[in-house]
Amino acid sequence: MKRGWLVAALGGLLGIGGAAAYVWTDHAMRATESIRSQPLSGELAKVTAWLDNRLLEAAATRAAEQPGVEDGVVDAGAFDITEQREHMYWALARFLNVEPELVERIAATLDQSPYACTGNPAVTVHPISPAQCAARRAQARVERDDAAVCGAPNMVAVFDPSTSDVLHATVCIDQYEFPNIPCEYPLVWVRSSEAAQICQILGKRLCDAHEWEGACAGNLLPAEAEYSFSVLRAQSTEAHNQSRIRTWLGSLAPLLDVCPTNSFKNSGCGDVTWEECGTNTYPAGSFPECVSPFGAYDMLGNVAEHMNLPLSPEQMASHGGVGQTEMKGSWFAHDGLMPYPDDCRWRAPAWHATAVDSPLSHRNYQLGFRCCKDVNP
Repeated sequence: MKRGWLVAALGGLLGIGGAAAYVWTDHAMRATESIRSQPLSGELAKVTAWLDNRLLEAAATRAAEQPGVEDGVVDAGAFDITEQREHMYWALARFLNVEPELVERIAATLDQSPYACTGNPAVTVHPISPAQCAARRAQARVERDDAAVCGAPNMVAVFDPSTSDVLHATVCIDQYEFPNIPCEYPLVWVRSSEAAQICQILGKRLCDAHEWEGACAGNLLPAEAEYSFSVLRAQSTEAHNQSRIRTWLGSLAPLLDVCPTNSFKNSGCGDVTWEECGTNTYPAGSFPECVSPFGAYDMLGNVAEHMNLPLSPEQMASHGGVGQTEMKGSWFAHDGLMPYPDDCRWRAPAWHATAVDSPLSHRNYQLGFRCCKDVNP
């Protein structure tokens, strides 16, 4: 799906050359107008200026490559990935107060990827808009988090309710798929190694598999009960799946029409390719009732999520280690084929398995991530 772009020639004014252009989608334009109407803090002003310069540089380069640009309008095509990323950087600074230096480090990580964004604009069709998401959430009155305990916004505490509580939790999880901001489209086409780097930049880490499962189910079980470190991954996974209690966000029965599980593949999406597979996701948190007992959204449906599967105690992310890749939660489980169960604690076989920090770890059109954070050490 292609959209029109507004191009304003600022090259002569800013000394970048006559072909320079300032490029935004309608969504980013509206967001930018909103923030420009408010007083900017010193840190936010730095981020805004930095992003402006990046956009101008990218627009100048692209405009020089695009023949026949007339009347200030150009096809979306080549601009979208850059614009998607720049909007995300702005949102991280604006809504999560991420410092400029950290935003720049995240940008440096994603600059190495030719694909990481919110979806190939040529084939992606999002079911609803960010504005529609915001309207749904406003009616539901869903705003909450455990920021005081977690030390970061848009995070909630995860624990065993029978033995602990929010104030004594040792781990927190992002409420939304990265960038962890309600009504933003999730970042996809991202490798687990890139996801782990981004989490680390933010003072967080990828979740261990049992932490993600506990956050989804509403009960964090002890690690020693959730892994069989003395056997191979396939055997450990099988034993876990056979003994698990099936739960859907704390419910013992499947949830129907509650979560973003009714997205779809593009008709040409057979093999996983950038050219044919659209990231047809909902904005994060679009389904206010699709929330775990702890307050984490979209753990069933929307994008699948990277996490760390330890094969030994030393490989637990909560111990500073690195295990193998594991993926959970996605609308793909509901696309008519039902390739795997959709409950919180089901653990996948070793699909596309690598070490989490491998530079060749798996990425695809419906795979993103969220972060965890250690607290109360």
